[in-house]
Amino acid sequence: MNSIKNNISLLVGLKNNLEYSKNFYYTTRELYPDVEIVFTSYNSTDGTHEWLNSLQDKNLIYYISTEDKTFSDTFNKCTQLATREYVAFAHNDVVLTPGFIENLEKHVAEQLVIYYTTIEPPIFSGDERPGKIVRDFGADVETLDKNGLYQFALEIQQKNKDVIIPDAGTSFFLCANRQLLLTIGGLDPLYNPMFCEDDDLILRLRLSGLKTFTLLDAICYHFVSKTSRFSEEYQNRTAQIEANSNKNFVRKWGFKNSSPIKNKYDIGLVVQNGNENLLAKLEPWCSVIYIDVDASDYINKEQPNTKINLKNRIKPLNSAKNNDVLITLNGNDVNEKALNKLQNINEIITKQINAPVTFFEKLFKKDRFKFKFSIFTIRILKPATHEKQLINTPQ
Repeated sequence: MNSIKNNISLLVGLKNNLEYSKNFYYTTRELYPDVEIVFTSYNSTDGTHEWLNSLQDKNLIYYISTEDKTFSDTFNKCTQLATREYVAFAHNDVVLTPGFIENLEKHVAEQLVIYYTTIEPPIFSGDERPGKIVRDFGADVETLDKNGLYQFALEIQQKNKDVIIPDAGTSFFLCANRQLLLTIGGLDPLYNPMFCEDDDLILRLRLSGLKTFTLLDAICYHFVSKTSRFSEEYQNRTAQIEANSNKNFVRKWGFKNSSPIKNKYDIGLVVQNGNENLLAKLEPWCSVIYIDVDASDYINKEQPNTKINLKNRIKPLNSAKNNDVLITLNGNDVNEKALNKLQNINEIITKQINAPVTFFEKLFKKDRFKFKFSIFTIRILKPATHEKQLINTPQ
């Protein structure tokens, strides 16, 4: 092994799939016998806990529990247990390549988030991002071509020595200052059991004003989702888990992650002639929905899918309204086209607030903070945004 500073801990959350955990551990130890590895496993039932207990490794820290917790909880526990100044998130379905730690160590800094490069088989080949290379070196542990992988990674490293892509990073695979992650509260367990926690964290790191870049010569191979969407435990529930997570992301932030404008507004939706079906479609897109329906059945069905208190988000139509922005609509007018427009409402509000006052508005003293958009009547009572209040995860 090349000489390293040994100031990075590798963090890996485990949930069953022992074969991949062993492969990660032993391939990493071949390269880096002295690098700190931190494993956390909640409620693994396939022998993972027994295997961890059997390891005699002074540079291994692990935590096991029979509790069932979220993906976020596992990595937050890893971060708490780590003892090095910097931590790198990894999965157990990852194979590090030679030079990985050394190339990360050359760049780590307290106010910097580094995203490293993954080589992946062509499973999500259309999902392009900086630092992702599509190349097949095996679909699973049994078919892994480790020698071919190492040779290819070496060629990429030589070609891209110290090459970075600034202001880029849309991946879970990151390296950051440990105390920084602890200060902002790590990953958010709102996403249960998983999905969207990485999008959430990336957004919060950006809002923190940190510098980010993707590093092209710190490389691993990622089999892709062997312990999440394609695992035996979750594969039949993936679609529903992902739908719930996407909904919770919108509840928290007020926009889809794909939105180019990351402004969160305190929106009150005022809905006349509503029904339960409409309530389900509208509720995630505001801070509070005021509606003329009995919401008790909806709350009872939906509350198990979110930590956010739905009783605080759904109120009778005649309740007092003190939101920064009020949007009024008639439920009878709602169609798919209107619902699609509502999903971009944060962009519409932002553009309206930032638009210059026109001569017509001055002449007729028109209030540009009250306007019509599609079927919605919008009143901006306070042009404030609240996204930075969400940087820290509540403990």
